[in-house]
Amino acid sequence: MLAITFIPGKLWKLFSKDIWVISEYETTARDNGYWFYKYIRENHPEIKSYYPINSGSADYKKIRPLGNTVRYGSFKHYMLFWAASFYCSSSSVQGFPYPRICEDIVLRGMHGFKYIFLNHGITRGYSHIVNAKSTNYDLLITCAALDKKIMMEDNGQPESKVALTGFARHDNLGNELYDPKLILIMPTWREYLCYRNEISKDRIDAVTKEFLNSDYYSNYNGLLNSSEFIDYLEQNDMRCVFYLHQNAQVYSEFFHSSSDRITIGLTENYDIQTLLKEAAVLITDYSSVYFDFAYMHKPLLYFQFDKETFEEKQYAPGKNYSYEANGFGDICYSMDELTAKLLDLKANNNTMEDKYSKRVDGYFEFFDHDNRERIFHAIVDLIK
Repeated sequence: MLAITFIPGKLWKLFSKDIWVISEYETTARDNGYWFYKYIRENHPEIKSYYPINSGSADYKKIRPLGNTVRYGSFKHYMLFWAASFYCSSSSVQGFPYPRICEDIVLRGMHGFKYIFLNHGITRGYSHIVNAKSTNYDLLITCAALDKKIMMEDNGQPESKVALTGFARHDNLGNELYDPKLILIMPTWREYLCYRNEISKDRIDAVTKEFLNSDYYSNYNGLLNSSEFIDYLEQNDMRCVFYLHQNAQVYSEFFHSSSDRITIGLTENYDIQTLLKEAAVLITDYSSVYFDFAYMHKPLLYFQFDKETFEEKQYAPGKNYSYEANGFGDICYSMDELTAKLLDLKANNNTMEDKYSKRVDGYFEFFDHDNRERIFHAIVDLIK
């Protein structure tokens, strides 16, 4: 399809300059891609912008009213890959019509657009998603000076390519939906316990079995059924939503709780940002969602029972970042410790400690809700 659409796409580009493609994953419109696209459609209608998405996704009805949605993987989507002047994505390569091959084309410099990484997380060390040797971005967006430093020092990005503008989605963060009775548990995935790239049923079954025998499963399912945690919810009249990372959502069916105060959150039923805005307390492990939660100066706890394994097999902070020195909450290594810290937070009316609040103020560059405007101008400046 890429070969078939090459000439039509280039002809489209010849007669229609400055086409912008803004994207996320095939099925999502809820991250920096969505919020930047919404801004462009509402504030710069003169720009020919498009958003590829699967029409059967839960987010389609949210983005369709903005117009110019394109069916993901369609002939038009492939044409846009060749016709675009700017390709803006919050998830590396995921907005491309054929991610694997398109990524190779981009890495070889055979594409014809400026490639902007709107970002979705914050860098804490080496990351192949932002590393200069494994990517070919023209611009990377960040929200913090330390993040920019890590992109440059740990990942080899030149300063000219890293724009400190703030994240698009942060413009919509606030406490208007705050629910003092809600606790959110939102861990990240484990790449080494994921079968998303497996094809054979035997391998899928084997990886699933490994997942069900893992510390990850036993700790989180154990927490959802812990008498101490359930008593905490009962005594404080609170409820809990347990929401797995997108790459781990396939395992949601295996998590259950004996308490009706605990809900297993599914992608089609919950919006991540809405949950973050509603929750009074966040429990996570290494997921970068904690940056968004902390941005609102709300208390969080890190549940890092498998820290050594995770850092060895998936992602370890570099020399410029540590949870102890740069994190925004206490670190817990067991369920008992986690429950005790929850009680401490409750005794403090579920407010963020001053030392962590000061870290938040010192970490993020902007709190003015003008991030999308800065991103827009940073992209436009690429033309100059």
